Amino acid sequence: MSDYNNYFDGPITGEVFQFISRAGVIDDVYNITPTTILNIRYGYNRFIRVTNSNPGSVGFDLTSLGFPSAYNNLIDAETRRFPRFDIAGYQGTGVGGEFRPNDTHNLNVQLQKSSGGHFWKTGMEFRSYRENTKFFSNNQTGQFNFDSTWTRGPLDNAPNAPAQLGQSVAAFLLGLPSPSSFVARAASYAEQSLSWGFFFHDDWKVNSRLTLNLGLRWEFENALTERYNRSVRGFDFGAVQPFEAAARLAYSRNPTPEVPVSEFNVRGGLTFAGVNGQPSTLYNIPKVNLMPRVGLSFKLDNQTVLRAGYGVFYGFLGQRRGDVIQTGFSRNTNFVPTLDNGLTFTSTLSNPFPGGILEPLGAGQGSQTFVGNGISFFNENPIMPMMQRWQAGLQRELFKSFVFEATYVGNRGTHIEIGQNLNVTPQRFLSTSPTRDNPTINYLSANLPNPFVGLMPPGASGTFTGANLSRERLLRPFPQFDAINQSRFDGYSWYHSAQFTLEKRFSKGYTVSGTYTLSKFMQATETYQADDLRPTEVISDLDRPHRFVVSGIYELPFGRGRYFGSNANRVVSGLIGGWQLSGVYTFQSGAPINWGNIIFNGDINNIKLPSDQQSVRRWFNTEAGFERNAALQLANNIRTFPLRFGFIRADQTNNYDLSILKNTQIREGFNAQFRFEALNAMNTVLLPAPNTTPSVAAFGQAISSNQANYPRRIQLTLKFIF
Repeated sequence: MSDYNNYFDGPITGEVFQFISRAGVIDDVYNITPTTILNIRYGYNRFIRVTNSNPGSVGFDLTSLGFPSAYNNLIDAETRRFPRFDIAGYQGTGVGGEFRPNDTHNLNVQLQKSSGGHFWKTGMEFRSYRENTKFFSNNQTGQFNFDSTWTRGPLDNAPNAPAQLGQSVAAFLLGLPSPSSFVARAASYAEQSLSWGFFFHDDWKVNSRLTLNLGLRWEFENALTERYNRSVRGFDFGAVQPFEAAARLAYSRNPTPEVPVSEFNVRGGLTFAGVNGQPSTLYNIPKVNLMPRVGLSFKLDNQTVLRAGYGVFYGFLGQRRGDVIQTGFSRNTNFVPTLDNGLTFTSTLSNPFPGGILEPLGAGQGSQTFVGNGISFFNENPIMPMMQRWQAGLQRELFKSFVFEATYVGNRGTHIEIGQNLNVTPQRFLSTSPTRDNPTINYLSANLPNPFVGLMPPGASGTFTGANLSRERLLRPFPQFDAINQSRFDGYSWYHSAQFTLEKRFSKGYTVSGTYTLSKFMQATETYQADDLRPTEVISDLDRPHRFVVSGIYELPFGRGRYFGSNANRVVSGLIGGWQLSGVYTFQSGAPINWGNIIFNGDINNIKLPSDQQSVRRWFNTEAGFERNAALQLANNIRTFPLRFGFIRADQTNNYDLSILKNTQIREGFNAQFRFEALNAMNTVLLPAPNTTPSVAAFGQAISSNQANYPRRIQLTLKFIF
């Protein structure tokens, strides 16, 4: 094992190395290049030279399995592993993962000054977030699927044998993978986002009873970037696809009455960072994010204090919006075994890709990238989510060692990010009927001649390359795409709570604390239809109106200086002393149940069952008026049934965590601590949310193979403190 800084002076080929990070993460590298040396400096400091690679290692020699050397050489040695073989009915050889070193740099500078009743603080903060990711999987060496495609018989339409076990093995022995096989070229990325913050704060002691806290913070964030511009940026709504005229001509032969030929546009396409005048940043960042902070503490009398405060807080975009979008920077080469339905085979396992492997085009197709598929892009003008928080409370000492506190806490969230599909059937074409509207469903799903046949660029999904296309797809604003996903920033939320705490401060060997919170959390971060102009206001899925927590610690009165055994010798005191018991009990209301697009013909108030009638097999009243017939469910309609109700909830939390702790002093400055902890000590099961699909047999049942919380966990810990 060696330090790489003293070893790699230049490229090394034909060798396999395992690099080990400080955290113990191991990654195989075959062929050391200058780029490799730069990349490993981010998170690796040691290596092992591997002389004989195994099937799981990079650099695997495919010719040892009978593949031709031409195919072996098509796959970069740093990627090459034992291929993936999936034989129907058997365990496959798929492996995958990612090499994701990341680092965060943080610089803080503060200046403090005290003068009279003022204590001033000012300063700045800089943060840099970097993440480098390389995805690896042995489907980058080739994923070969074997089933009954070529081995059923005697006719092509003959049924499969039970479980396909023999047929899939026969296909493997014949070296005839199914057409679903492929070899992948996966993208990697190196992303970065930076943020800055500047602040000024004053703790002003006005007099012996009143203290004010006054502050102002300014934050701004640089946009996410990818070092080599390997990312989608936005969407050009006006980009004219080169085949628009031909598609319009084909559409004119069978137009829909809803969209005149002159309005049938084939426009819109992805834009990429650093391409065609686009900046390397993935979106634009607002710079005016001022965050005032105000607080006060006022002593009403010697036992009572009033506290209040207000603050504005902004979220971050780079860490919240996720990673770069690399549409176009990965590509699969499909396995094409035959051109005549199996009469002859042009590709087999012995030479699977005679035509070579397709390389990713990146931004090379421009606005035609992924036409005929679903796409995502960054909203180029995001708005940072903002939270306004305020609270006011009284704290009073009731009697010796007991403190009571009552506090009101509120929060208002605005500009909350919401995911949105821009390419849906406009609402004016959907049904408004409260029951299933078969004429509308049939009309929208009717197949029409596909105006895009023969016009789509390579890689389009089968939906757009067939002879027909459903009518509703031709009514979408961007008919040449599937889903087009981006973000909008008009979500909002509000929260109010009353919080009560009674605490017995530590004395006589024990402390007890009890907290009760009564709250309501509302949000508007979802829509009924993707193209709704406003999100709908509804009880939040995070709403928990009641939460009660009791915790306590008790030091057993044994050992030196305690009530029992105060004069015990060192050995006896070490055995009987230092014991501590603690526990936490938590009760919390269940989450509101989420509902789908369903038909309900009854009184909503009848859905909830009394607690004495509720069971895991009938969590709510399934006979309250739900349409249960699968053939009568809604489709292609404007939804009206609410997303959630505050009075119909999933199971509530009742949890006990208990622990026993033993401190033992070995000698001065050296202590041993033993912990026994039982999390969910009573092994109380938190039931999952009930099924809310009316057309299935499990409707209304809160049954699942997995409970919603963790089962009892026992932890034993021994710690030496010195």
